[in-house]
Amino acid sequence: MKVVFAAIFALLLVSCADKAANPNDLSSIPVKAPQWTKQPDINGRFSAAGGAAQSIGGARFQQIEASAKASDSLRVRIEKIAINAAKECLSAFRSKRANDAAIESDARLLSFMIGARSAVQFERVDNWWSPTGDYYALFRLSETALKATIVDMIAQFVAFNESYSANFDMLRGLELIENAAIKAIEAAKQED
Repeated sequence: MKVVFAAIFALLLVSCADKAANPNDLSSIPVKAPQWTKQPDINGRFSAAGGAAQSIGGARFQQIEASAKASDSLRVRIEKIAINAAKECLSAFRSKRANDAAIESDARLLSFMIGARSAVQFERVDNWWSPTGDYYALFRLSETALKATIVDMIAQFVAFNESYSANFDMLRGLELIENAAIKAIEAAKQED
């Protein structure tokens, strides 16, 4: 008898889960929704929106969940930009000790560090409650802040890492890093 009740309960959970609205499917938002819920980059080049469905956790839980989704989405985008800039710079400053695998590994580490440092600078620029009770948040990072973070993190990494510091001239190096950051940011704009 317990097995029958457990099976019925499991079926109820599965059938209810299939019918729940997906707030991350931004194309299903009602027409009266703000434009940024469907196209986050409308308010700035480096923006991301996140949504959370109405839940038993309450409004505060929805705000935290939507903010976390938006922040994570933006951080992942920034990491993709940062890895391109990091690879270019690390290749230029490489010594005999830095092979291609080491550069790839170091570039991934740098992109993660840049994403983490950038996340501290994210600002919530807007939010919206849908008529169905879903919550949406928009986060943004300015292009200037992104470029400064990329340049700062790569310069520190190269200056203090033996595999790259021997070939790092401060004036020429900072110029190369800044140009790589600008190039990576512009390439990301073209992809959008």
